Amino acid sequence: MISRDQLAQLAELYDQYQNSLRPLAVERISAGRGFKELLGNLHSAHAADIPFHDFRRETIRQCRDYLHKNKPM
Repeated sequence: MISRDQLAQLAELYDQYQNSLRPLAVERISAGRGFKELLGNLHSAHAADIPFHDFRRETIRQCRDYLHKNKPM
């Protein structure tokens, strides 16, 4: 189970990576790398028995839900 703090961190990285208006910005690239690294670490620690693709898809859904509920407009 991913903690709320870990989900918040992952969601923030996902938001910076996916919603950047500048696709070649250093910040976007860094956020993408951070997201992938943290996602891999969480998969290894909490869900190694689940295929990574399935874990990634469900975690991204949770990130989107988190951002929808917690991001100011």
